[in-house]
Amino acid sequence: MKNDLENSEWMNEAPHLAGLKLKHPFSIPEGYFEELPEQIHEAIFLDQLKTSSPESGFNAPEGYFESLSTKIQTEIVGYTVPQDYFQQLQDKINQKTTHKKVAKTIRLWHSKSLKYASAACFVMVTAVGMYFYQYTNSTPPISVDTATEQMLFDIDENTIIEHIQSNSLTQEHPSVAEADLENYILSNYSQNEIASNL
Repeated sequence: MKNDLENSEWMNEAPHLAGLKLKHPFSIPEGYFEELPEQIHEAIFLDQLKTSSPESGFNAPEGYFESLSTKIQTEIVGYTVPQDYFQQLQDKINQKTTHKKVAKTIRLWHSKSLKYASAACFVMVTAVGMYFYQYTNSTPPISVDTATEQMLFDIDENTIIEHIQSNSLTQEHPSVAEADLENYILSNYSQNEIASNL
C-alpha cells in the first residue's frame, strides 16, 4: 500500500514521465541470434590471420633506405636547371615587365570639313534646344476676363456684405424664390458681367 501511494505521488508530480510507454532498456537487435554464428567465425578467422602474419605486416628490401638517396639522385638528373638560372631570372622578368610603350596620339579632327560640320551641328542643336526651352517655359497671356473671374473668386463674403451695408442698400424680397433667381443669374450671365456690375 505504501508503494502504491509513492507511485501515485510521482505520477502526479511528473505526468509526462508517467505517460511514457514502459520499455525494457536492454533490447536485442533484430536478427541477432541468426547472424551470431557467422560473426563468431569471422572474428576467429581474423584472429588467425593476425597470428600467422609478421607483426609489422610490411617488409622493406635489404638496404632500401641506404640506397634510396642515390636512387632519387639518378632519377632527378633529367631535371636540371641551367647554370646561373635563378640569377638571370630576375633580370629577364624586369626586362619583360618594364618595357615602356610609347603613347599613341589620335587626332579627332582629321580635316577642316569635319570641324565645320561639327560646329554646324552644335549650333543647330543649341538653337532647337533654346526654341523648346522658350516654348515650354512661356506662360500664355492672362486675359482680362480670366483676371476678373479670379478677382471675383478672391473676394470674401464679409467684404461683399460690408459693401452692401455701407452703401445702405436694402434687400428686396421678390415674389420669386431666391434659388430660382440664383439659377437664372448663373445660367444667363458670366462671372465677368456679375463682377463688373458690383
